Amino acid sequence: MIKNSTKWFAILGGATLAALTAAQAQDSGALLDALVKKGILNDQEAEEIRADLTNDFHSSPWAIAGGKSTKSLKISGRIQTQFDGLSTDTDGAGATVPSMNHFFLRRVYFGAEAQVSADWKAVVNYDFAATGFDKAYAQLDTELFGQDLDLFVGLRKVNFGYEETTSSGSLKSIERSGVTRYFVESNNGRRLGAGSYRVGVFADFNTDARKGKTSGLFYGAAITNPERVAGTGNGVSNATNNNFAYWADAGYSGKFDGGKYTAGIALGVLPDQGTVLGGSDDITEASIYADVNFGAFNLAAEYLTAKVENAAGDNDVYGYWIQPSYKISDKLELVARYSFIDTDGRGVRVSDGIRNANSVGGTGTAPELTEYYIGFNYYFSGSDVKFALGYVGGETDGAAREEDVSGVRSQLQINF
Repeated sequence: MIKNSTKWFAILGGATLAALTAAQAQDSGALLDALVKKGILNDQEAEEIRADLTNDFHSSPWAIAGGKSTKSLKISGRIQTQFDGLSTDTDGAGATVPSMNHFFLRRVYFGAEAQVSADWKAVVNYDFAATGFDKAYAQLDTELFGQDLDLFVGLRKVNFGYEETTSSGSLKSIERSGVTRYFVESNNGRRLGAGSYRVGVFADFNTDARKGKTSGLFYGAAITNPERVAGTGNGVSNATNNNFAYWADAGYSGKFDGGKYTAGIALGVLPDQGTVLGGSDDITEASIYADVNFGAFNLAAEYLTAKVENAAGDNDVYGYWIQPSYKISDKLELVARYSFIDTDGRGVRVSDGIRNANSVGGTGTAPELTEYYIGFNYYFSGSDVKFALGYVGGETDGAAREEDVSGVRSQLQINF
């Protein structure tokens, strides 16, 4: 009798646990939204936890995959539809610049994550809007000298530029700042292209601390190809430059009464960049950043600097951005951002920093760019269904022919 009772208690307990696990995976959204509202989590952390819960719920042998060793398979995606209405004023220079008034698909992600064994996984994410991979790598989860280590081999972003490495689904100001874009976007003779997507080997220690899930020190390093890759060519090698780029970063996540914070530094060394910058340039760049959550208030900021050395002359480039935001309810969030960059004569146009802004033609540039944004985010279902709308403004300064941009930008986002 006792044995039968014990057996039925075990069966009932297992069924209850399974039901609770399913409920946790399916109904976690309301709890996560409440934690974001109270300032315990930020949007990106909630998005990552929701993904982890979904992954845990689906980590059963039902996955169908080509590899015999595959334990589970997770499918995910993101759709972002934007509207930009931006006009450029040339301050009476006489040049005519067409306005931008257009609906477009900003990102259409479709990805898969396969747990191949207890330690190995494969991750692929493709952006159909940009016709290129957002990530494609093999990942080993292990330990080294008592530290948690995630080792990546393939294509991903390097740990440089806090705003750049923030998930596109968690950006508060729709697009990244002008200074971030100048540092990391593909080089066009002015921008540095010194960050973002790279192919190489990446080592991240203590990832949970990096994501703010736990308190503690995190750090990482990477060796990559020199080229910043994107679009249709991001899976293609370039044998014209066989120098490596070297990356390192470190930071700390912690908590205080009523809030939490993350702060860190990052360094990139890119010797003899050759065709990447149109010459034999050496780049050494650094970043220092902080992100603080206190209740419904968030403040994030970053300072970036780079020394560009070439035969034509050196440039000491620097810039910064600062972004306060405040959640007035669990649905509505107000946000503002200011950014500034001084290129030390390397040159910049408004189109280099403000996405989809049209610039004056010709060869003229300015040494400085200022950009600002003010708007709101409405969370229909956390970051999974989010609408954002804001005013965008910016201007180049320090040149005979200046450019001023103003207008609106909006975005509807759905994650699945």
